[in-house]
This record gives sequence, structure tokens and C-alpha cells, in this order.
Amino acid sequence: MKRPNFFIVGAPKCGTTAMHEYLAMHPDIFMPTYKEPHFFGSDLRGPRFKRFRNQEDKYLRLYRDATHEKRLGESSVWYLSSQKAAEEIKAWDADARIIIMLRSPVEMLHSLYYQFRFTGNETMPTFKQALDIEAARREGRDIPKLSHTIHGLFYRNIASFTEQVKRYQETFGPEQVHVIVHDDMKADVYDVYRKVLVFLGVDETFETDLSVINANREVRMGVFQKMLMSAGISPLLLKDAFNEWTATSRFFPPALRQALLAGTMKAYTRHEKRPPMDAAVRRQLQHEFMPEVERLSALLDRDLTHWCRDDSMN
Repeated sequence: MKRPNFFIVGAPKCGTTAMHEYLAMHPDIFMPTYKEPHFFGSDLRGPRFKRFRNQEDKYLRLYRDATHEKRLGESSVWYLSSQKAAEEIKAWDADARIIIMLRSPVEMLHSLYYQFRFTGNETMPTFKQALDIEAARREGRDIPKLSHTIHGLFYRNIASFTEQVKRYQETFGPEQVHVIVHDDMKADVYDVYRKVLVFLGVDETFETDLSVINANREVRMGVFQKMLMSAGISPLLLKDAFNEWTATSRFFPPALRQALLAGTMKAYTRHEKRPPMDAAVRRQLQHEFMPEVERLSALLDRDLTHWCRDDSMN
């Protein structure tokens, strides 16, 4: 049975969905229609991480339509912050290629907060309140009843990129780890894409339309979402269950699965610009994350400290 041999491991809100879709267009690459199965990462907390855990046959059914493709990929954004995923992936395939996507931790966390508000994982009404309550949540308090990604509520841990990148580099070796900085995606997505193709060892001359994917999302059917949540049902877990059913069932051909997935997202969401970050919160986080960004700059041999300057608007 076909098995994945490369992994987009995160970070969340750093362009992973777009890269997943771009790579799926390449004739030498197979990407499953179900994104973020999180088969690895046994330390990740939250019901969303249990859907494929310890179910290898079910996980591999995501790849049953792969044929001649040289590379089979998986995208699960919480692998990067997991303490165990790197070693578990290496035990699965020591030659696996790893793709890591990063952006300003300040901007990433702000985007992640609104993503969680959208999915029901976060209930605090402001970004600042979500940050302020983080310590209590580490102690197991004030976890939303319908939280599906408890691991992600420890916001500052998620943005501690240096340790996470180093973990993958030390586990696989630097030559098997490719790091993408979001700034470069914005500046020249075609060049970034070509370099990924070279890293994966597939035809780098392949050309396709690389349009913007996964813009900021807000709930379209807000009333319906509230009804689900008041009934104790997580809208995201319900969507995941539907997508898992179509992705693993033998009764849905690939084209139909893709159409159903696209239809689900179109019906559920609308695209809307995210509110700007509070200036005081921005300055606080920039000051807080500057040492972390300096360490990351040294690790990647690239100055990223503009992420934590007051004039930074990534």
C-alpha cells in the first residue's frame, strides 16, 4: 500500500493550506483530499487528534488513489510543535522529507486566534484576553467545553519556532528539512514553489496557477454554528467527520470527494478581512518574542528581527 514520504509539519496560519493545494496540482505529487489527519504526534491534546491515531489502515486509505506519483505528502500543522511527532515520523520513514513554513510569531498568533474563534476552539472575546488566560489553561482551567485543539490554546508555545525547527533538523538532518519563510511566499510564490519542487526531487519546470488560498475566514452560517455549539457539537469536528467519511470511503471517487469538500467549505464560510491587532498588544508581543526571533535568525542564518519591530506589518 502507498505511504506518504514527505510531510508539511506546520506551523499553523503560515501558508500550509496553500502549499498543500499547490503541490496537489503537480503530476508527480499526490496529496490526499483530507488535510491534517495528525496520525503522528501522540502528545497532541484534543479530540481532533484522535481521528486517525493508532489506526494505520484508516490513515493509509487516504492514499489509496495514488498511482505513479513519486512523492506522497501529508499536511498536519501541529506536528511542528509536537514533542514526539518528529521521532514518530522518522520511525515511519527515516528518509522522509520535511517542509516547515514560518511567519512572524506575532502575526501568526493573531491569525490563529481568529481561526480558533471561527472553529469554536476559542471563546475569549478578544485576542488579549486569550493571551492573558494562557497560564490558567496550562493548568487545565478555562478550557472551552468544545475545544478540539487543546494543544493550540497554549499560544506562546506554538510560536516558539526555534526549538521546533531545531528538533526536526536534529532528527532528520538539515538536508531533509526545508524551511519556508512567509515573507518569501508573499514576495515571489513561484520561486518558493520551484524550490520546494527541487527539494522534493520532482519536475521543477512544472507550471500552474498559484492563486491566494485560505484567506481569512469568518462563519457564514453563524446561527447554525451557535445551534450546534449549544447542543454540544463542535462545528469543526462535524466537518472533519464528514470529510473523513468521504476521504476514506470506497464509494467516493477522487473528483467527487474534492467537490464535496469544496462545497462544504463554501457553504460554511465567507471571506472577510481580519480586524487589526491592538497596538499595545502588538508591542507587547514584539518585545516578548524578540529574543525568540533572534535565536531563530541565528539558526536559519537570516535576519528576521523586523518581525518584532514596531513598524512590522507582516
